[in-house]
Amino acid sequence: MVYTTDEAQLLGLWTATRLLREIRRVDDPMAQAELLTKAQILLTAFIAGLEPRICDQTSSATLRAGLDEMVTFDA
Repeated sequence: MVYTTDEAQLLGLWTATRLLREIRRVDDPMAQAELLTKAQILLTAFIAGLEPRICDQTSSATLRAGLDEMVTFDA
C-alpha cells in the first residue's frame, strides 16, 4: 500500500528524529523521559495522519508466480 504525506507531517517526523538525537546528550533521566514522550507523540501523530493513496488498481498487492512455483503476494 502506498501512503501520501504532506510537508507538515514530514516536519513532525524530522522534529521527532531531532528529539531522539537530543536524548543522548541529556544526562537527566526525567528530561530524557520528557523528550521521549514528545517524540512518541509526534511519531504517533505521523502514523495516524498517513492517508492511503488512491490508485487505479483494485488491490495494492501483486500476484506473482513462475513455473512450478508457489503463488506469492507482494504487498
